[in-house]
Amino acid sequence: MLESSKRSLIIETATDLFSKFGYHAVGVDYIIKEAEVSKKTLYKHFSSKENLIIAVLKQRDYECQISLKDKLGEETDALKKLELIFDWHNEWFNTQTFTGCLFAKAATEFPDKGEEIHKIAANQKQTLITRITEIVEELLPNQNAENIASVIMMLLDGATLSAQLMGNQNSAKDAWDAAKKLLI
Repeated sequence: MLESSKRSLIIETATDLFSKFGYHAVGVDYIIKEAEVSKKTLYKHFSSKENLIIAVLKQRDYECQISLKDKLGEETDALKKLELIFDWHNEWFNTQTFTGCLFAKAATEFPDKGEEIHKIAANQKQTLITRITEIVEELLPNQNAENIASVIMMLLDGATLSAQLMGNQNSAKDAWDAAKKLLI
């Protein structure tokens, strides 16, 4: 196996384990065992567990950004773009691998706002708020789009928790219904 594919395998394995069990509950020995790599190989690619967590979050952020961009495609209607963001969440919530938000878990388990892991988690949320703000500005140019976008983000985060904790498979659709009332 090539070294870069071993690195990818470690990230993929760690992502799966962190998603299911959390960051603090999963030790490097468990990741090594599940990825079927040596400790030397893991530490060759990641000098610490923290660096592995950072790589996992950066990879997940990249994948989410690409996936959401693909979902929005060439859509030009602002209201439809917002609806597609909720649809994207709905599709994610209804996958067999859905276990909640890795970024929210990271912010919870690493609450120090000065820590790199917390900063990456907060940045992921802020990036989505910025994207939503830009769409809201198109839809409601004379309103405080940033405040509305923050409320929409709260609806999405609440929908994520509802799907994770309560198994509500319609939480993204319910959140979209509430968001429309802010916009129309």
